[in-house]
Amino acid sequence: MRQRTVVGASAWVEIIVGALFLAAPDVLCLLVFGVKPEAIAMPLGRFAGIALIALGIACLHSRDTGSRRNVALDLFAFNVGVAILFVWVGVTTALHGILLWPAVILHAIIGSALLPHLLAKDSAE
Repeated sequence: MRQRTVVGASAWVEIIVGALFLAAPDVLCLLVFGVKPEAIAMPLGRFAGIALIALGIACLHSRDTGSRRNVALDLFAFNVGVAILFVWVGVTTALHGILLWPAVILHAIIGSALLPHLLAKDSAE
């Protein structure tokens, strides 16, 4: 799989999930964690949505520049970090929604797909 495809697909996933968090953070929190957010969690969910949209847009724009390896590293760090966080949440708390473990798997797959591009000596496509 080419790095451009992996980065582009990951960027679009982040944009879509970010838009969903911005529009309906309560629905996504219910699906991922099994609880509805209360009080400050609603604005924080929307804040996370904006951050995900910005991450996705930044990664889409980088497809046209020479910084693809840096973008792959950023997306790798984000996806591995989220996978670890969600595993921790799933193992140590009672916050289990229907999408928690699929989200762990998706972020692990994206991180795994980006890893070969980071380990390659030549970052050319």
